[in-house]
Amino acid sequence: MSFIALRRSITLNAKKLRALRSVAFSRNVSNKTAIPNHQQHDSPLTGYRKYAQQFKSKPGSYMTSFAILHEITAIVPFPIIYLLLDISSVKIPFPDTVVSEGNRFINKARVHYGYEPLGPDNRTMINLVTTYGIVKALLPVRIAASAAMTPFFAERLVGPILKFVRKGFSSTKKITH
Repeated sequence: MSFIALRRSITLNAKKLRALRSVAFSRNVSNKTAIPNHQQHDSPLTGYRKYAQQFKSKPGSYMTSFAILHEITAIVPFPIIYLLLDISSVKIPFPDTVVSEGNRFINKARVHYGYEPLGPDNRTMINLVTTYGIVKALLPVRIAASAAMTPFFAERLVGPILKFVRKGFSSTKKITH
């Protein structure tokens, strides 16, 4: 292939590429940026796109909301599951020697901090360990619930609190200057 043929090929490919770009993109006159044609319509966003756009505009509120909800979904079920295990007659199968050895170990810490020691056959620690395991096993459900509740929580609670705090800081700056 000669140099001239190579140059014609490159020029022809560049023209084809420009033609494809002009079909796929149109110029936005107000801010001189290329916007894909499928994003130019002014219809309201629906489904997950609406929440994705809100997240893009306020990532701090959304991440804070998710973190708070994730912790709430870990803490709230703990006493509920423990009480259900304690009230019910469900007995988690652990050997009696494991229960008595575990209680003996925990009793040292309980006595050190001024609490009454547990009996050798007390199932409190077994119920606590089981509760912890159940809460950890529910992690996928907790993450899904936190993600589902994040947009509402961010818009209704975290956003207004942040706006109030920012307003408070901006008013104190005006007063001190």
